[in-house]
Amino acid sequence: MTAAPPGVELWLIDVCRAGPALATLEEAVPRLSDDERQRARELAAAGEDWRLIRVALRLLLERFVGPKLRGLPFSYSTRGKPALPWDAGATFSLAHSGKFGLIAIAPDDVGVDIEHDRHVRFPPNRREAMLAAARSLVPASSDRHIEEGHLAMQAWVRLEAWSKARGSGIGALLQDLGIRGPDWKSAGSNIDFGRRAAELLEGEGFVLHDVPLPAPVRGAVAARSGTAILPVRHLPAEPAELMEILSAT
Repeated sequence: MTAAPPGVELWLIDVCRAGPALATLEEAVPRLSDDERQRARELAAAGEDWRLIRVALRLLLERFVGPKLRGLPFSYSTRGKPALPWDAGATFSLAHSGKFGLIAIAPDDVGVDIEHDRHVRFPPNRREAMLAAARSLVPASSDRHIEEGHLAMQAWVRLEAWSKARGSGIGALLQDLGIRGPDWKSAGSNIDFGRRAAELLEGEGFVLHDVPLPAPVRGAVAARSGTAILPVRHLPAEPAELMEILSAT
C-alpha cells in the first residue's frame, strides 16, 4: 500500500462486464457507506449501476488508503466535490454514463467526465463559444478524428472534467469563461473564448487530455500540470482478478 499513485490512474468500469464481480465482493466484504446505499435506493432503476461503480471506486481507493475507508462516508466541498474523509495524499474523480463509469485517482487535483454521444441542443452562438473554448484546451489535431455532430459532446466533457478538477462546477467555469453570466450578456461573441480558456487553464495550473474510450462513449481528464496521465485500464470482470489488483499496490 502506498500513499498515492505515481500519476493519474484512469479506470473504465463496464458494469455489464464487471458488475457481477463487484456485487460479489461487496456482499462478501461491505465497503459502501450508509449514505451511498441510501442514494442507490433513491435512484431506483439506475441505482444498481451507480452502486456498483461506487463499489469499484472504493476498491481502487483502498489500495492506497487501506481498509479503514470501509463504511466511512466521503467528505464533500461546498460545491459537492467528493474527497477522502482524511488527508491521505490522494484525490479522485468519478463520472458515469449509463453502464459505464470512469474513475481517476491522482496525487493532486483531478477531474474526469464521461458521456454517451447524443445530440444536445445549444443556441448556435453558445455552441460556437463552447467549441472555441474546448478546442484551445487540447492539441490542435485532437478534433480531426471527431465527426462534426459529436464535437459539442467532446467539448462538453472537456469543460466538465476541468470544472471538476478545479472544484467549481460547470456553471461557475462557464461564467469564468464568459459563456454565461455578465460577460456573455455584455460582450457575447466579441470574446475570444479560445484564448480566454487557454490562459485560464494555464493560469490555474491544469492540463487537459481526451480519454480514448469505446464508441459511443466520450471522456476527458484534467489534472495538475506535470502530472503523468497513465493509460486507461479496464476493470476486470472476475472477482479473483479484482483481488489481484487490490493486492498489487
